[in-house]
Amino acid sequence: MMARLDGFDPAALAAAGLIITADDLPYPSMPGPAYQPMHGPNWQLHQAMIIAAPGYFSGPRPLTWANYLLVRDGETWMSLVPGEVESQMPHLAAAHGTVVVCGLGMGLMAYAVSARQAVDRLIVVERDAEVIEMFQHFAAFASWPQRHKIELIQSDALDFRQDGVDFLYADIWPYYRMDCMLEHMKRMHANIPAPLCGYWGQELDMVDWAIAQGVTRDDFSALHVQAFMAEHDLPLTGLENPDYPVLCRQAAVNPAIGAKRR
Repeated sequence: MMARLDGFDPAALAAAGLIITADDLPYPSMPGPAYQPMHGPNWQLHQAMIIAAPGYFSGPRPLTWANYLLVRDGETWMSLVPGEVESQMPHLAAAHGTVVVCGLGMGLMAYAVSARQAVDRLIVVERDAEVIEMFQHFAAFASWPQRHKIELIQSDALDFRQDGVDFLYADIWPYYRMDCMLEHMKRMHANIPAPLCGYWGQELDMVDWAIAQGVTRDDFSALHVQAFMAEHDLPLTGLENPDYPVLCRQAAVNPAIGAKRR
């Protein structure tokens, strides 16, 4: 696959342990750190041999990168499968200036966002001290060339406050289509009033909301994205790309995600 790497810091690209690509999506590729498996009392990072898996916007695609799983008490919280990675690509493309990312996970988004030349400063908010401690080892955080841009803060994302932020991204939930997501995102945005924001799985919420208003899925358009933002008073990213409404519709019917709300 052809990597889209314009706009990334060359030193961060040279130090990356992996480059995740999706040629059929209109978004940048995602560079990530060189991971090392690690085991903690509750959390572990495992390497996983996965040949192919479903995407978020797309059907099954081959994995051309090494996959890892962040596991807590036997349950996978995050991995590098296409479904996880594709869902973050629109937000990576929108990141600029001072960015707050709520939820550290495996640090993939932290690496990719901070590697963007348009990003001057990145604040990562994570509430679990063990995840922060493990991450610094399994991702070799101190050796990242863009480390000077990043501030890692232990705090509950729902309570953390920060002014002067250009872009806010949140990924703190274990499942898609959780009814708490919107209220959580509103609370985070009230505390971090960025002029542009985004959250994991927002495309599913947008389409589900429009359907509840009587819109057919095939008719979902940019107008409905705008109406969703107005209804919930959130300046969400997405419409910077004209293909976004179509991608929302594709994600909403993805059988790998499932239609059940939680």
